[in-house]
Amino acid sequence: MCEHLLCLYSVLVDQTFLYNDDLPFFQNDSEADVILYGFKKKRYDELECLKELAKLPINKLNIISSRIFREFPNLKVNYVDWDFHIDVEQFDFELKGGKYKDIRYRLRQVERMGYKAKIGREFTSRHSYILSRHMACHQLTVWDYEELLSLEWFFREHDHGFMMEVYKDDKLVGFDVVDFFEESRIMAVPLGVYLDVPLISYFQMHENLKYARENGYVWLDVGSACGAEGLAKFKEKWTAKPKYKICVQTLTIKPDTVSNLKLS
Repeated sequence: MCEHLLCLYSVLVDQTFLYNDDLPFFQNDSEADVILYGFKKKRYDELECLKELAKLPINKLNIISSRIFREFPNLKVNYVDWDFHIDVEQFDFELKGGKYKDIRYRLRQVERMGYKAKIGREFTSRHSYILSRHMACHQLTVWDYEELLSLEWFFREHDHGFMMEVYKDDKLVGFDVVDFFEESRIMAVPLGVYLDVPLISYFQMHENLKYARENGYVWLDVGSACGAEGLAKFKEKWTAKPKYKICVQTLTIKPDTVSNLKLS
């Protein structure tokens, strides 16, 4: 997991390293990001990490973790979310039963849209156009912008992962970023970028699920709900379950940040 995160963010920041050979840390001028999410560290180890990072000459430390660090007096909780996973082996691709009713109806409509899927890695001007339109239509966090703006570099410099592209009338209308955690047999789809065309998200989800099944992946990681109730409900329609808690926090670094820290 570290390799993928480091590849994605290192292009945008001044410094990238692993704290204690495990926790990704990115610094850019007076602001820094650390990712504790997805790493099974003990509570004391996480606190020690944050205490050490708070001593650096930075003004803000953005934290992604599985819990809120209330020990810090200058901490702001931006939002709490969940990372959703679909059990590919338990998903009924015949779409039988009441829980698949909405998906069956939507996919029948999708068939009339004439969408086609294609796997690609070349980031073209058309991808950039769709990316700019997508960013203009959505309210995104700094983390989202950092991920999206590094995509062209990511696919140019690294050979893992691909884009699940969607075409209509031979024109690109959207794409999902896809990558893999082979040891856990997880296919991850953390980012979807698309134009405002009907039911494209249903087509993309169905294509990703089919690819995961055909290539032996046990879980499809479809990312977080980004704080949006509608997006969470959409993923739950596809039998996605919240698997990992994600807390996005910002620690403002002041002289008393570390000295006033009380361990409980």
